Amino acid sequence: MVYYCFTAYKRVDKKVRPVAGTFPEAARVQRKIPEDPLRSLEPLPFHPPPFIPDDRMTQEQMDKLGINAEKFLWPEEEKLFQHIMYLNREALAFAETERGTLKESYFSPYIIPTVPHAPWTSKNIPIPPGLKEQVIELLKEKIAAGVYEPSQSAYCSSWFCVRKKNGKLRIDFRQS
Repeated sequence: MVYYCFTAYKRVDKKVRPVAGTFPEAARVQRKIPEDPLRSLEPLPFHPPPFIPDDRMTQEQMDKLGINAEKFLWPEEEKLFQHIMYLNREALAFAETERGTLKESYFSPYIIPTVPHAPWTSKNIPIPPGLKEQVIELLKEKIAAGVYEPSQSAYCSSWFCVRKKNGKLRIDFRQS
């Protein structure tokens, strides 16, 4: 038997080595379950109602979920699955602005412990002038959605834009 491993070669001077130390107790994530989530679940109907689109879940979004794409489910099972997705539509995000975070009543905020070091600064790959307005609009959308936040940090990571297959831009980060 032959095994292949397709990885990029990393020079020794670029290798990231972990720093020996203990994980601070204050940085540990505390998981709490204030109530039994199964108690509030309603029993599922034997004959679920048909899907009716609303402003939170449209027909296009339901189609995007690909329910029964392989035609494995019976029609009633498909309706039940759609009903379950509709009942839990607040947990689904089809746009950046719909994304949320975990409730702090269940999980404590995540703290990333660091060791003393000098801040890094990396140069970005220049943005082509023709894409500049699109990139600025993308950054504004990410900031408005809470994915990114303005910073006055001494750190500067390099990033660049990649055009996806559907023609949209995606911001990509890389280590230098």
